Amino acid sequence: MRINKSLLIAVAVILSFALAGCGIVRKNPEAEKNAAVAEVNGYVITKEEFNRSFELYRTTYESQYGTDIWNKDIDGKKFIDVVKEQVAEKLITDRLVLEDAEEEGIEVTDAEVDQEVKAIKDYFDDEKKYLDFLASQNLSEEEFTAQVRQDLVIGKYRQRVVEPVTVSEEDIKKYYDENPKEFKNDTVKASHILLDARDEAEEVLAKAKAGEDFGALAAKYSVEQGAETTKGDLGEFGYGYMVEPFEKAAFALEEGEISDIVETQFGFHIIKVYEKTVVEPIPFEEARDDIEAMLTYYQQEEKYIEEVTKLREQADIKIYPKNM
Repeated sequence: MRINKSLLIAVAVILSFALAGCGIVRKNPEAEKNAAVAEVNGYVITKEEFNRSFELYRTTYESQYGTDIWNKDIDGKKFIDVVKEQVAEKLITDRLVLEDAEEEGIEVTDAEVDQEVKAIKDYFDDEKKYLDFLASQNLSEEEFTAQVRQDLVIGKYRQRVVEPVTVSEEDIKKYYDENPKEFKNDTVKASHILLDARDEAEEVLAKAKAGEDFGALAAKYSVEQGAETTKGDLGEFGYGYMVEPFEKAAFALEEGEISDIVETQFGFHIIKVYEKTVVEPIPFEEARDDIEAMLTYYQQEEKYIEEVTKLREQADIKIYPKNM
């Protein structure tokens, strides 16, 4: 409850009316790929550049959530439009950072770039897998090397911005004390039945509490996709894997118990816990270094965002959504 190949983005043919009549006009492929998605202080982020970045997101999301993810609704927008906006924002941010890095004389050497490219090649085990990856992203080796150089410059810039950040011992201990669930490895093994309406949930709950087989009820009544096969089985999970009302109800149950109706944004749930494991919390001394690393990262990210926000406020930026 907590989401491979090319996606058709450009339209190949458009209909238009010519001076003396109607005809089919084909877009110029060169003009299409050079169309501006955004302008940052006069620098044009082209559709070709945008598409290359979007392809990386597309591959990642589809491998995790399938191709149907793009039509999901996110706060009134299709998921594909949300991701396109995110890609455009990242390209704009990268351009602002690269411009400021150049003004400040931040550079990377050829040796640093070669070392990073070699590390990436080593990750793919052999040359063919590496080249297949580049081909899947429609990148030449030269283009990929240029992207690596750019990413290293951005990395150096970020490091310069966030270097002064430190986390106090008091903040580390405070986080440990105020977030006890993060240091408890308790688990439950549970199943649930999901209904769209409360009155229907009450009817099914009565059947479950009367002793009818929980899995059979889930297979028959649950609106969760695949419930006919899974019978509502959620497997074993710990804290942080379910939405808060569901998690709170599940961990409050003892083995064999069935919950009352639990409402979440997904609908109305009936939960049954089959197994429950309660363990001692991780001692502060063991958790301390991980907390420090996490808090440092969050504070660094906050400081970096502040710096980028200043750059954006001072920049001349134009965005052309129709070209995304």
